[in-house]
Order: sequence, then structure tokens, then C-alpha cells
Amino acid sequence: MKILSVIKGLFGKTDAKTDVKKSHILQLVIGLVAIIFLNVVGFYFFSRLDLTSEKRYTLSKSTKQLLKNVDDIVFIRCYLEGEIPADYKRLRNETKEMINQFRSYNKNIEFEFLNPNDFKDKKDQAQFYQRLFEKGFQPILKTSQQKDGQVRQYMFPYLEISYKGETKIISLISTKGTGEQEILNSSVQNLEYNIYSALRSLTTSFKNRIAIIRGHGEWDLPYMWDFISSINDFYAIDTVTLGERLNAVTDRVYDSLHPNEVKFRNIYKTLIIANPTSVFSYKDFYILDQFVMHGGRILWLVDPLQCSMDSIQNKGETYAITNMTGVNDPLFRYGARLNTNLVMDMQCSKVPIITGVYGDNTPQFTFYPWNFFPVLSPNSNHIISEKINPIKMQFASSIDTIQNNITKTPLLTTSNNTRIINAPAIVSLEMLKQKQDPRLFNLSKLNVAMLLEGKFISAFKHRLAPEMLENQIIAYKETCDTTNSMIVVADGDIIRNDYVNGQPLPLGYDRFTREMYGNKEFLINCVNYLCGDEDMIPLRSREVAMRKLDSVKAEKEKTFWQIINIGLPIVIVLIMGFAISFFRKRKYIYAPVNQNTQKQNRFNRKKDKKA
Repeated sequence: MKILSVIKGLFGKTDAKTDVKKSHILQLVIGLVAIIFLNVVGFYFFSRLDLTSEKRYTLSKSTKQLLKNVDDIVFIRCYLEGEIPADYKRLRNETKEMINQFRSYNKNIEFEFLNPNDFKDKKDQAQFYQRLFEKGFQPILKTSQQKDGQVRQYMFPYLEISYKGETKIISLISTKGTGEQEILNSSVQNLEYNIYSALRSLTTSFKNRIAIIRGHGEWDLPYMWDFISSINDFYAIDTVTLGERLNAVTDRVYDSLHPNEVKFRNIYKTLIIANPTSVFSYKDFYILDQFVMHGGRILWLVDPLQCSMDSIQNKGETYAITNMTGVNDPLFRYGARLNTNLVMDMQCSKVPIITGVYGDNTPQFTFYPWNFFPVLSPNSNHIISEKINPIKMQFASSIDTIQNNITKTPLLTTSNNTRIINAPAIVSLEMLKQKQDPRLFNLSKLNVAMLLEGKFISAFKHRLAPEMLENQIIAYKETCDTTNSMIVVADGDIIRNDYVNGQPLPLGYDRFTREMYGNKEFLINCVNYLCGDEDMIPLRSREVAMRKLDSVKAEKEKTFWQIINIGLPIVIVLIMGFAISFFRKRKYIYAPVNQNTQKQNRFNRKKDKKA
């Protein structure tokens, strides 16, 4: 009965007071319906609003796609908790925010932050440290200012990610940069990529296969250690010696019932040829050519001239002579010509030369610009080379292009002040101390790395005997069916990492100037592109602006901003209160009265006059 009375009250004839009550009830019902509707829509349709200029709180499409395939609990444990230096607190907070972003797209992401120094018993703490050491954690010893004074403590900037019984340990500290601030900023920028790469490694069962070609004097694997270890989580890497074997990088399946039919399949997605120094045989080139014709990709890292710093340091000078590998011929037919010259660039790195001895017989070194070590500018208009540091090369050569149906995209070019010297050329240490004439460096933007894309035509077209063409065993193919790609770099040293005291240095790190170049990022991008994993490249090159507080300015203007932050809101509230009170009085005190009131007022005035 009460419900019926309420319904009658809402829709029946009522007075003004009831109309106001109905209006309020109607507003309440509409508000509740709107809230319920928005919650239902929000449950099925997820969206976030990112107002930052660099979209730092927006995950990439590849990350979102990866999170859709995570169907079990991913547990992330971080050891950056407790009283730690302010800069590392920022890294911790950014890490927590990034993991929360991952969790917002998949509720299977769970995490916890632990304080590795939160132990009352030193013995328990030592045992905990030992367990972390056994997992591969390498702590950082930092001294921070706390309430009790300066405190020395170990920090473990790592993430431990577990999924379906497998665990991945990733470091939060980037290898980019020289100073601590630059390294931490780079670490924040790489957060999404680091977590994404670990998740991809744990959740992806299939990996594209990559082969590093051996047998022609290429770099030994220890000299490519940093590069190989950087891509090992994403690709299955093999080493292959061609040895004139038709099935070295491909599978040719022969049908016994139909001997004229051969099924051809590439075993590998991409081949890497790193600094060959001996001649490829005719049959080896045929194997590589047919690998390309059937859709395989190749990363060519070739020195057109042989020249090394070891020879120069031992003898004071050396001759740069042609590197007789034979790769020039097939590359020429694909669309690129490796020139037998050396590039000299005014934009170059420096090398140390002993110029004296200190009193205790310690050598005195002086750094001189070495024009044969050009520092190249990446092409900012292509995904492979955009947003990476300049690339350091050693005794590189230039690349020309051949007019054909292939698209050529320069990836690395020299500066506007370049010169070349043709082979055979004498390279001497005396050239370091000689002042170079800028007028001789009159060339610019010479290509040193090139991307070739298109339907390649076989380098053996019109070069095979008729009986070979009829031989189904070799499965000869004249052109690519679909668009294919290869990358040519006229420097084999670009992939080589140095060693100090038997320990490998990061690829791209200059042990003399302590600068970090973008060699590793460039080569990883090349492999990602050739393997069809372009979605990984933007993650690695993502930039996040670090907007730090200017401590000097903050101290100088502290009082002013305290007044603004505390006093201004109070003033605004008081102004709004006075304004609302003023307009309410004006509305209700001076509001026009109705006709009955006006008549009563006139009657009262007449009555007063008679009195």
C-alpha cells in the first residue's frame, strides 16, 4: 500500500511542495541509474585517459596484445623497498606504476615489493642475501642519509617474474648513459620493454630461428657475446657452417612418388653474416641466394677493406687492402654496391696515444680524433634507426645503390664533412697528430648501412647451365614470390664487443672515452625488423621525460609557493561563500511579491493614512 501511495503521489495532482519533493526523488533515481549504467559499461569496456605529452601511462599495442594471451598468474617480485636514496625511490615508484598499468589490462598480474634490508637478525639477512646471489642478483652498495645518519646498504634493483613454474630475473638498471642520473632516467624509459620482454620470453613457446654463419673467417662467438645474449631470449640461435651443403639452411623434401617435385622450406628466419674474411664458394653463394629467393632474410655485416687497429698499433701503420670474400657480386645484383674505400669523417670518436711519461713512469695519454672511426647519424625517419644513439664504426666503407626494382632505404649515413680514400690505402698513427684540412672533407651523407626491400631476382639468373636448371634436386627459384628484405652494413666491426681483463664489455661501449653508442640497439632493431617483430622496436626506443624538481629554485621560492598553495584555496572558498550569500539575499529579500500581498500592502498604507 505504501508503494501504491508513493506512485500515486508521484503521478497524481499535487501542490508546489510535493512537486519539489518529486523533483528531488526523480533526480536521485536518474543519478542511481546513471551510476549503475556507467559501472556496467565500464565492466565490459576498459579505457584510460593519459594527459601526459609523451603518453607515459599508455601501454603500447604490442604489450596490450601480449597481455591478452596471459591466461595464468604472473607473479612479479621487486626488491626496491624501504629507506633508499631518492633517485631509486623514483625508479621504484615508476616500476610500481608500470606494473599497475600491466595489471589494469590483465588481472592475472600480481606483485609485491620487498625490503631486502628489513631483518632484525643479521644471520637471517645474510641467508636472504645468499639466496639472492645464487639467483644471479648483483647488488649495488649505496650510502644514503637517514634519520640516524649515513647508512650503507645493499640494493637489489631487479624484478623476479614467475609464470607457470618458470622464473625470469631482469635488471631494472639500464646500460645506457654514463652518469647515475642518466642511467636511472634510461632505466625508467626501459621499464615497459624490460617487463614486456620477460613476459614474452615466459609466455611464448615458439621462437623464430636465427643462424650465425660460420666457416668464412667470421667473428668468433665471444666477440659477439653481448649481441647474442641480448637477443637470446627472443630467438633460437644456431651457428651454421654452409660447407656447400644444400640443406645447410633449408629443407629440401623429395617425394619418392613424384621425383620431379621438391618441397622447399627455410629452416631459419634470418641469417647473420658477421665480418667474413675469406672467399665464399660458388655453391655457398647459391645456398644463400636460394634462401633469399624462398623468403629468407640476411643481415650482411661486411668489411670491403681489411684494416685493423691491431696491425696499426704493432707496426705503426698498415695497408688497407680489398677483402676478397666475393659478396660484392650477389649484393650488386640485389641492388647494393660495396665500395672498396675507407670513410674518413670529421664527426668521429677519439683514441688515446702515449705522448709522454709521468714521474713514476706512468704513461701519459692524449686523446686525438681518429677520422677512421666515424660516429654516424641514424636515419630518424625509419623505425629501425629512429631514437637511438649515434653509431660508432671502425674503418667503414661507403655503399652505392644500383637502379633496379628494389627499394633502398639508408639507415646510417656520414656527416656533412666526409672524405674517402680508395684502396690500397696507407693508414698510419702519424695521421692522428696531423691536423686535417677541412677542405678535403667535402663529401656528405655517404651511405654506410642500407635496407633493401622488394622482390629480389636471383644472382644466378642466366648463370646456371641448362642441365642444372632441369635438375629438381637443387630446386632453383628465379625470383621472390613476395616482398623480402635484407640489410647491408659496410662494417664488420659494428657487432664486435671489446674485452678488458678477460671480461666482455657492453656492445657499443667505448672503453677509452667511456661513451655508450647505439650499436647494440641498432643491430637488435635490424634483427627484429628482419624477423617481422617490428612491434618490439618502439618499446626499446620509447622516451619518457623526467621532470625533476629544481631544488635551488624550490628553496628560493619556498615561501611564495607555500602562501599560494595554502592561502589561495582559502581565499577562493571565502570569495565563493560571500558570492553565494550575496546572490541568495538579493534573490529572496528583494523578490517581487504576489498580487494578494500587494493588495494587503496598499490596504495597510491607506489604513495608516486615515489613522
